[in-house]
Amino acid sequence: MRSILCCVVLAVIVAVAGCRTTTLRNVQDTPFAAVAVEPAKPLSLQDYEAAIIRAGAQRGWTFERAGTGHLVGSVNVRGKHSAQVDVLFNTETFSIVYKDSRNLNYKAETGEIHPNYNHWVSNLEDDIQREITVMKAS
Repeated sequence: MRSILCCVVLAVIVAVAGCRTTTLRNVQDTPFAAVAVEPAKPLSLQDYEAAIIRAGAQRGWTFERAGTGHLVGSVNVRGKHSAQVDVLFNTETFSIVYKDSRNLNYKAETGEIHPNYNHWVSNLEDDIQREITVMKAS
């Protein structure tokens, strides 16, 4: 009897841990990192777009152009979890905004999602900053 109870408690703990959520994080109007030396030539909006695409590709993000200064990014993890974001940008700032997801426990009414989503977005934000810094320094 005791072993059955332990198995039930363990199953409940595993189920609850698998369903954890946190507040969804969007990146809003974040300035691109400054560099000590300005680029030899002004960078175009297309340069920024290409840098964002390169940055995301490092972690499996793919992008489709949705308009001037607007990319739709998608990531698929292990064929089971996926997320879509709008990446809005100009030559000064960028935003990463939730668009859609699959199997990430998104709850629109509370703005909650699986913590992995926020981790993916944070990594994308950091990778974009790094790629822009490299581009500006070249």
